[in-house]
Amino acid sequence: MRWAAPLLFAAQLAVAGAERPAPLAVDELRDLSVDTTIVRERALDPGPGFTAYLVTYQYAGLKLHAMVAVPESDAPEDGYPVVIANHGYVPDPRRYGITVDGRDSRPGDYYRSVPGLFASRGFLTVIPDYRGHSSSEGFDDINPQTDESFAYYAEDVVALIAVLDQLDNADLDNVFMWSHSMGGIVAARALLATDVVQASSFWSTMDVTGLSNRFDAFDGPVNVHHAAGDEATPVTNSRSLAEALEDAGLLAGYFEYEVADHFFDEQRRESAADLDAQLFRSRLR
Repeated sequence: MRWAAPLLFAAQLAVAGAERPAPLAVDELRDLSVDTTIVRERALDPGPGFTAYLVTYQYAGLKLHAMVAVPESDAPEDGYPVVIANHGYVPDPRRYGITVDGRDSRPGDYYRSVPGLFASRGFLTVIPDYRGHSSSEGFDDINPQTDESFAYYAEDVVALIAVLDQLDNADLDNVFMWSHSMGGIVAARALLATDVVQASSFWSTMDVTGLSNRFDAFDGPVNVHHAAGDEATPVTNSRSLAEALEDAGLLAGYFEYEVADHFFDEQRRESAADLDAQLFRSRLR
């Protein structure tokens, strides 16, 4: 039996050095089966109108994290309606959620307003890290500027949606989706792979028209918002998305703002969140 340990070590090396399988195609993603438990890890910094905590879940052999922001208002009898919020591109994924003064405080400085925007309107907000972001495992598997990585992130989101029923005070009959920038690609793939999202919203999206021939598989209406002068993602991305959604009979509203801010200014973020909340409430079951 003196050979068992070397063989075991070799097997471990083989697993550690193995390449991760290619991301699932959308059709495969629809059949994703997830067997994991959401674990509440610790409290996170609260914000205006909400408390927050960090959860972990296992998917594809990775330990992944998500922020959960809970409105301070009393929960409805069936729980709060849920918004899955898909953040955009982060130049160094390991710095996602890290503030300028070095604190681990999801969702970080740039997206600080997002949980408050929806919590103040009565929605429990879940913001997945994506693999390789912050302390979520999988950094070595991604290049954050590639379509392959965007597809991996969508898998992580679909896996999280599959276990949302483990969250306290979450109304699983009323789940919605929000995205910004690169998160639009993640959201589009996730929307094609799940039938639990009642309505969705895209802010300043990257180009998702490569999936436009499948938009009729979305399960609810969609808002689209973009700044006309956006230099990070051109407004033509959202114009094309809106046209494709209109052709599919799914466009709820297209809103273009005469500013250049990729994430809008505070006033327009509030206005866009109002429009999204109105759409989401109109779809409450």
